[in-house]
Amino acid sequence: MSIHESLTPPEFVNNVELFINSKLKRKIELLRIYETSIQYSKEKEFDNLLFSAKFVHGLFIFIQRDSSDNAKSDIENIKKELSAGIKKIIDQIQFLVKDSNEEFREYLNENFFIANQQNFLKLTELISDLAFAKLYVNDRKRNSN
Repeated sequence: MSIHESLTPPEFVNNVELFINSKLKRKIELLRIYETSIQYSKEKEFDNLLFSAKFVHGLFIFIQRDSSDNAKSDIENIKKELSAGIKKIIDQIQFLVKDSNEEFREYLNENFFIANQQNFLKLTELISDLAFAKLYVNDRKRNSN
């Protein structure tokens, strides 16, 4: 039985919070995206989104933490990867919710995808929450074997 079959969306996000021992910043959005992926049988695509988010979150952390000379020479490449990764995540979320109600799709577009500083912050918070969800899913898989 997969994690998607064994947990309701509220159980899933609550378990992620318990796993990270912290509150998610974009819990409602994570819940709705997960709920929509289950509703429209897009669990594999949701898993792909989590993978992408974990990768991009790692790039954010690298950029924030490593200011060594070696990192500075690679920063342009990392920024390009980051930009491509963010675009991929937006595309993945839009694919996951394309069959959901128009109100939710518009909410995501207006609050996360339209390029401005406030939306970028919200999007990075959502990416962080998705990355935490990936860590939780990986832990569940490891411990179920």
